[in-house]
Amino acid sequence: MRPDGEVLPGGAVYIGDDGLIAAVTPIDAVPAGFENAVRITAGGLIYPGLIDLHNHLMYNSLPLWTEPARKVPWTSHNQWGSAPTYSAQISQPARLLGAAAGRALLRYVETRAIVGGTTSIQGNPRGAVPPDNELIRNVDSEKLGTHDDFIRVSTLVADSKEALAPYAAAVAAGRGFIAHSAEGSDPKLRSEFELLEAVDVVKPQLVAIHGAALNADDFAVMKAGNSSLVWSPFSNLWLYGATADVKSAHAVGLRLCLGSDWGPSGTRNVLWELKVADLWNKAHSVFTDEELVRMLTSNPGDALAEMWPVSVGRIERGALADIIVVRRSEPEPYRSLIAATEADIRLVVVGGRARYGLRSLMQRLAPSASQITVGKLSRSIDYGDPAVTWKTVTAELEKIRQDPAGASNRVATAFAALAAADPDVFSTGFSPAAVPADSFVLLPDMPAPELDVQMRRRGTAGATPDPVAIPELEPLTTGAAWFDAVDANPFHHGLLSGLRAYA
Repeated sequence: MRPDGEVLPGGAVYIGDDGLIAAVTPIDAVPAGFENAVRITAGGLIYPGLIDLHNHLMYNSLPLWTEPARKVPWTSHNQWGSAPTYSAQISQPARLLGAAAGRALLRYVETRAIVGGTTSIQGNPRGAVPPDNELIRNVDSEKLGTHDDFIRVSTLVADSKEALAPYAAAVAAGRGFIAHSAEGSDPKLRSEFELLEAVDVVKPQLVAIHGAALNADDFAVMKAGNSSLVWSPFSNLWLYGATADVKSAHAVGLRLCLGSDWGPSGTRNVLWELKVADLWNKAHSVFTDEELVRMLTSNPGDALAEMWPVSVGRIERGALADIIVVRRSEPEPYRSLIAATEADIRLVVVGGRARYGLRSLMQRLAPSASQITVGKLSRSIDYGDPAVTWKTVTAELEKIRQDPAGASNRVATAFAALAAADPDVFSTGFSPAAVPADSFVLLPDMPAPELDVQMRRRGTAGATPDPVAIPELEPLTTGAAWFDAVDANPFHHGLLSGLRAYA
């Protein structure tokens, strides 16, 4: 994925102890210092690890969601958060799992990502911050071995210059800014992007998510600022029946990236979002296969290079050693990745460390890795702690699912203690500052209409928590039940039903 588009047949990637790529050479040219290094025959195509630049991790144990009473697509992101079933089916179960089993939930959703070849993902929940040595990189909080805070994130759209002032100050100081903007089909949503212009953040550090209501003039402004746009076509089509005008964005040369959004209106992982982009492209003939693959490798890598002190998204010397090995299923390497499913992922390496893959490869690279079943396949995964396995992760979440009332009471008791110590702690919603230092609580980053009322009530009156129903955990692989749910939604006019052909 280098700028010249070079593909190296019969090549080798050498990884140093620092977690960076030390060399990329023909297979018979061993660089100095690697004569006695462990050598693995990968048995497939080697790509940069996939980068998912738009997600909301806390919600990825949940199934696809539709509002039964809704007969026409939404037109704005401001609408569906107040739908009658939204709180009970999305906000409440995600919030309970995040509060009662935050660590297990994060490991579950990261596992769902890594089995699809994802090595970096945006959308870390509020609350506890995962360490750098987590299963995959969490873009929002990644420190890269430093103490720096590289990126600011705005999930709920700011509606005034005053609300955006802290982000503008961060951008002026060289920090990155990842912001939802103009999500929906209503042209009035362009005002959200115009506000970003007004506070002077349309710069290289800006990563704008969705942009579905933006036009060619807006994209030209973004191109002039060397900003990036993250395209989430599945979620856009699922909720709004339309997606961003990426043809116009491409025409002006705007950097485009892909993001799989979240479980309720998104794909299993960004590998499947690539297939949505491919389906859209078959209907519109805008991108080459290489350009599609760049949307989840070198393009987000270039966007992050405006924020991070080290490169990612390319297989080249000095870049982060985040790489994947994929079974070759097509003659052309780009088409092979587009066609790949979870079954084709042979190995995932993050920072030079093998974290997931075929048992035969992982036994050599990570002997302490534990077994995991992915669909009908047996794989190995390394959570970095021998006591943590896929079985322990799912068992902890299943415990909450089987007794949500008990979990709600335990969480309510803990929150009540916080409120007793500080009666104002919930006055503006549950703040990350309220999380005890020794806990790992994940907090909503999406609309939670019941949160303020319930948290204040529990903290002051000790009321019994409202009942919460947690659905069964979603499978790791994309299968028939998910495709059936896709077929049942009329908003996308059948385009997304084409995903079944990739399985």
